Formats: sequence, C-alpha cells, structure tokens
Amino acid sequence: MPQLDIDLLEDFLFFAFIAFLLGFGDDESEDAAIERSSEAYLAQYYLYNCKTISAESTIVSKAASALYILLH
Repeated sequence: MPQLDIDLLEDFLFFAFIAFLLGFGDDESEDAAIERSSEAYLAQYYLYNCKTISAESTIVSKAASALYILLH
C-alpha cells in the first residue's frame, strides 16, 4: 500500500508542475484578457490587410504595365 501512495504523490507532483508551467490557475483579470485578445485580433487584422493591399498593388502594377505596353 505505501507504494501506491508514492505513485499517487508522484502523479500529483507531475501534474502540478505541468500546470504551474502552463499557468493554469492564474487569476487573470478580465481587462487583461480583453486587452490580450484585442491585440491578437488587431494584429491579425493588420496582417490580413497588409497582404490584401500588397496583392492589390501587384495587380494594379501589372495592369498598368500591360496597359503601357498596349498603348506603345
């Protein structure tokens, strides 16, 4: 029976250590959670718009060069 107690204690310590590393049980305020998620959303929105603008500028550039070739 003592071996079972030691195994349970080892399991508990292992999962407690993993939870500590991953930050489970942290009391994160609602404001901090909202701020973090809004920053992630804004970063994703910014990157999406940068890619879209880059793609559109490439299309406009190619269209302008094709138009120039056709007119000359």
